[in-house]
Amino acid sequence: MRLVLIVDDSKTARLLLRKMLAKYDVDVAMAESGEEALEYLQGNKPDVIFMDHMMPGMDGFAAVKAIKADPDIASIPIVMHTTKQGDIYLGQARALGAVDILTKPASASDLSRILEQVNNRDTRIETEIEPVVVPDTVVVTPPFYGSARQSLFVLIWVVSIVWLISLYVDEQVEIKLLQQQQATTFGVIEALMNRQQTYDYGEVPMGGNRLALLETILPLLEQAGFRGAIRIEGHVGDFCLSQISLADGSEVMMLPSPELPLTACDVIGVSGAMAMRQSIAQSSGFAALRKQSQRAGAAIRIELAAYGATTPQYSYPVDIESVSTGDWNAVALDNNRVKYLLIAD
Repeated sequence: MRLVLIVDDSKTARLLLRKMLAKYDVDVAMAESGEEALEYLQGNKPDVIFMDHMMPGMDGFAAVKAIKADPDIASIPIVMHTTKQGDIYLGQARALGAVDILTKPASASDLSRILEQVNNRDTRIETEIEPVVVPDTVVVTPPFYGSARQSLFVLIWVVSIVWLISLYVDEQVEIKLLQQQQATTFGVIEALMNRQQTYDYGEVPMGGNRLALLETILPLLEQAGFRGAIRIEGHVGDFCLSQISLADGSEVMMLPSPELPLTACDVIGVSGAMAMRQSIAQSSGFAALRKQSQRAGAAIRIELAAYGATTPQYSYPVDIESVSTGDWNAVALDNNRVKYLLIAD
């Protein structure tokens, strides 16, 4: 596999998938719409296409139909790269000609499985090689560089070309080494940013220590030459809460005593919409820093992605009857987290 085409109207989604594909040593082309993808395919034939579904204009399914209707490009495997999932959607995608679905946000294992599946498919039609006809009569051409003067000219020309090529190769090696060093530096910074991901119940996720971390990291990234986005994914835990009556007669939801049984909880978690809002709630200082990062000409922009409680990193206890509120809320706290991704332009 040599060339991959990513079709997605979201720049962040395109760059995130391109970053994941970097370790597979493939060239990556990108298109922002189905129309742009079809135009690109007129002169290029990638080994696989990752196609978003929801796009303005021509959506993903319409683009798949158009590709499969063109005999010159119909054999290219197409993988739907979308938040949609389920057997019904998979059946619709395959009926149109897609080979599989890579659900957003993609995991490394799912991407590896998809690429292995594509590599194992027999999607290429081998081109027949015409036999080379060797003529019966061999015509001997007189040497062009017959004189010593011509030979000297050729020698100078060849030496000059070799010297220029060596300079180019040395420069490319230095550039590649610098890029590798930068990638290593960015990877270390990203790992350090993710060492402390959790935040307390009731604490604003995009604020406090996370704001202090960004204010420290941003100058370091700029000095290291990073250009791109810091993508911050917000997650919330499904906390066990009890309704507590206050002295003034009002009632609030609070964490119960940890030794109580889980059945003492009045509610577990919040609605999906509320969890989404809570996962990217911002302090005023964080909002100001993010707005500053989105000004024209800024080298590094801050992007937020709300995941709510949909993707817990740690599994909650299954045996509800024997679990205490403390045990449950300890898992909820681990799932109450932010994740940082550095996405270079």
